[in-house]
Amino acid sequence: MALCRGCRVGDRSCRFGADLFNATSPEEGVAFVQCPADFDGGPEVAHGGWIAGVFDDVLGRFLTHRGVKSVTATLSVSFLMPVPVARPLVLRTRVLSREGRRITMAGALRLEDEHQDRATAEGVWVERRPDHFERHRAQMSADRPDTP
Repeated sequence: MALCRGCRVGDRSCRFGADLFNATSPEEGVAFVQCPADFDGGPEVAHGGWIAGVFDDVLGRFLTHRGVKSVTATLSVSFLMPVPVARPLVLRTRVLSREGRRITMAGALRLEDEHQDRATAEGVWVERRPDHFERHRAQMSADRPDTP
């Protein structure tokens, strides 16, 4: 499974606990994840930021796995039930539509042994142009105030 830049640096597994990923078809995938206990937002419950982050990571990584380099444009998460920490979870992904460089995707997170979604997400990813990061790096440099 391809890891994002943050986890490729050094010798570590996915910081979101999303180490096992399979594309089940050209439009769908499944990741087996587990929220680390130190990402709790309440007693034994995953922090909402971890949930949003794992959706962003896994849905975007599905596209990378399919050969599409993209960036997140929008992401909306619905928190339906508490997501426990340190328990096996399944995150299913699917492509809903594609219009030019814009790809709309959805995801659903549930306990591995349940059939009820605990959180869902929908968002748009935009296929990157080859100069994407160079353009933004130049813009950020121009916006940075001069320091003496």
